[in-house]
Amino acid sequence: MRSLPVRIGYVLLLALAPVLAALYAGGTTIPGGTFEPWAPAMIDLDVYRRTGELVLAGGDFYNVEAWLPWIYPPFPALLAVPFAVVPPAVAQMLWLALNVACLMAMLYRLGLTGWQLSLSTAAIVWLVEPVRETLGFGQVAVFLVTAAVLDSMPGPTVFRRRLLPEGWLTGVATAVKLTPAVVAVYNFFAGKRRAGIISFLSFLACTLIGLVVLWGPSITYWGRLLSGDSGLNTGIVFKTNQSVLGVWTRLMGEASRGGLVLAALVAVLGVTAAVLMHRAGEVPLALCLAGLTSLLASPISWSHHYVWIVPFGIELLRNRRLPVYITVPGLLYSIWTAFAPFKLLPGDNDVELTYPPLHMLVDNLGVYAGVGILIACVIAAYTPWGRDRRRAQAQLRTRDAVAA
Repeated sequence: MRSLPVRIGYVLLLALAPVLAALYAGGTTIPGGTFEPWAPAMIDLDVYRRTGELVLAGGDFYNVEAWLPWIYPPFPALLAVPFAVVPPAVAQMLWLALNVACLMAMLYRLGLTGWQLSLSTAAIVWLVEPVRETLGFGQVAVFLVTAAVLDSMPGPTVFRRRLLPEGWLTGVATAVKLTPAVVAVYNFFAGKRRAGIISFLSFLACTLIGLVVLWGPSITYWGRLLSGDSGLNTGIVFKTNQSVLGVWTRLMGEASRGGLVLAALVAVLGVTAAVLMHRAGEVPLALCLAGLTSLLASPISWSHHYVWIVPFGIELLRNRRLPVYITVPGLLYSIWTAFAPFKLLPGDNDVELTYPPLHMLVDNLGVYAGVGILIACVIAAYTPWGRDRRRAQAQLRTRDAVAA
């Protein structure tokens, strides 16, 4: 068995290629940033640092005259404080290092080890648009997906037993951004009610911490949200908004109630698909479907939010049990989302509302494909394949019960 220093050195060596890729992505992805000299334009991380500074100063971070406002709940403002007390370059490097650590932890859970883990992480940072831009902007998407994967994805673990019960990481992620709540709902209806309840309690605890420490901002945020103001009332039409409501707005010319109803129906469809795949024994796929549903049904899901295609694509590549009508469209969807060719379309000044039919199809194709995959999974659950999978799971449960 290797000594502790040797193991640490080995891990650092494996992290070298992903870290270098992350430093390059962080420095060059967003216009205005450079790699040499290393000067990233991590504009979202700048917002987090500004918010952390205002928390320390007792300022109102929801009413700031700035191009990019703080749109998250108060609780994550507390998490931003450590990044506000160090120099910008240190905060940027720390942010990228944490993202790399999360990506490697996610891929390890999916079964990748050694140099395969190292080189795959570097390639994903370099090639996959949602990951590359998340690092470039200094966004939180990688953290949110990793939290759900480490919480509920079956696979190899670093520790022999759980340090905390399933559900708590998803709850914390939901307290940072509300969309991971879809994963908690999936867990609850898939039969993992304890995990769903723990997610709710974890979310509630984090939210209460924000309420106690930041009372005024909490009243502002939750009051606005309950009145229908999510802080995301602009930009819904943008080409990079790859959500159901974004598609509706581009097609209909406005974000009307019909789009919200359609998004809610897609949320129900996605949770149903995830639960059915879970019952068929396809738990990793089910979790990925819940994660993708959280993005499709959200009012705004920028293209770089779709980090869920990383575990989704890997699961499709490694799973030989799935029907071809799920695997092939799913992989094509993953490739499309990874390279985001729709970003080549003209944008800004609501030009999306005047797209010719071909441009409109290209921009909306990813959302159509995502919804189509959810429908395919629901249909698959009622085919002979789905019935055979459920029967096999029932036999496994019976055998385990007898063995116990």
